[in-house]
Amino acid sequence: MTASRDVDMRRTRRAMLRAGLGAGLLASLAACQLPGSRPPPREFRLTPKTTFDELPRVAWSLVIARPETSPAIDTTRIAVVRTGVEIEYYADARWVDRPSAMLQPILVQSFRNSGAIAVVGGDRAPFRPDFVLNTEIVTFYALHAEGSQPQARVDIASTLIQMPRRNVVGSTEIGRTVPAAGGDLNAVTAAFDDALGKVIKRIVEWTLTTGQQAYTS
Repeated sequence: MTASRDVDMRRTRRAMLRAGLGAGLLASLAACQLPGSRPPPREFRLTPKTTFDELPRVAWSLVIARPETSPAIDTTRIAVVRTGVEIEYYADARWVDRPSAMLQPILVQSFRNSGAIAVVGGDRAPFRPDFVLNTEIVTFYALHAEGSQPQARVDIASTLIQMPRRNVVGSTEIGRTVPAAGGDLNAVTAAFDDALGKVIKRIVEWTLTTGQQAYTS
């Protein structure tokens, strides 16, 4: 009887130990899942410009180099400046890509949408261009002072280079600030899209006009 009771007690302890380990494992797994229980960040994109005023039709070709910018701007996080020069970022939101990667195809498509130039592409375009457009994203963040609605600010510097001698035929910097219709992310990113569209429209106009003057001179 004593031996049987000892066996039963050992079995009972092993069962309790297994139950305790199982409960502990489940608790650990639950704890590990907590950080991932938050929804993924919302992703926002920007769009090419589709409407333009009357533009000169050109016969030359254009390559648009990948834009340059600072590391603080070239991130998928959506930057916001609230006070002074400190840059913060909106929580739980991001761009679909870094601005330098996102803006290059937007610029290319905007030139195509203008209908004024037939041959335009990015760095790896399979043709020798007559001109190369270099750009730098100078400003690309929301301005959100306390007590006011946020604004989207976009500044892009552009330099047009004539090939093959790489002569600089013109440089400009174009910027726009657009107030957001509200304080939520949908309104802020819509203001970004509007500001970028206004800047791109002027870049397309300036590039085609400046390039045509250099091409025909």
